[in-house]
Amino acid sequence: MNGVLVAGATGGIGAAVMRELTARGIPNVGVDRDTIDITEPGGAERAIEFATAELGTFDGVVHAIGMSGRRLGDGPIGVCTDEAWREVHRVNHESVFRLLRAAVPALAASGGGSVAVVGSALAKTLDDEFLTVAYASAKAALLPLVRSSAYVGAADGVRVNLVSPGVVDTPMARRAVESPELGPRLQSLQRVSHGAQRAESVAKVVCWVLSDEAGDLSGAEIPADGGWTLR
Repeated sequence: MNGVLVAGATGGIGAAVMRELTARGIPNVGVDRDTIDITEPGGAERAIEFATAELGTFDGVVHAIGMSGRRLGDGPIGVCTDEAWREVHRVNHESVFRLLRAAVPALAASGGGSVAVVGSALAKTLDDEFLTVAYASAKAALLPLVRSSAYVGAADGVRVNLVSPGVVDTPMARRAVESPELGPRLQSLQRVSHGAQRAESVAKVVCWVLSDEAGDLSGAEIPADGGWTLR
């Protein structure tokens, strides 16, 4: 790969992706809400311009932005607040739309490339301890975005895929990871990773999806979830 733009660069998975890219000798730049906020109008276009200025030619884009809405009142239907619903969808869903709208034409114009969007196994799993309707529905809405973008980009050599981890040991998931009750529960749910996943493991999957090794893969969802969806 010639270079990769990572949105959500300071988050656990985004930062791990940048470290993995660097270890592989692939130039990369990152943006986050303190530099260029792609959740805001015009932010995605500015991120593409920034990557072009910093890297020259780039052929990879990663969307690793995400937030939990629990502090805003996300939870089961019946208790989820309007504020949680709006903000979780703005950050976890709408920002993907904005980035894909900017990135797919940009990559097509430069000869093709690959986009990896980070989703979540919570989009299609149900568990009493991890029931958050706003977060789950926002992540579930990503696959149609990915598939339609992959369809549009295919003729110009642009691939778009979704990588969906389970609960990963990142600051966003610290509540669950460090909980005396939820920690053991994760060991049962994610038997392949023996509990919470490592961000580095997810980053390797993201980098593979970006690479030419996955050259025939587009419009797909990779369940890199530590075995959660095997249940």
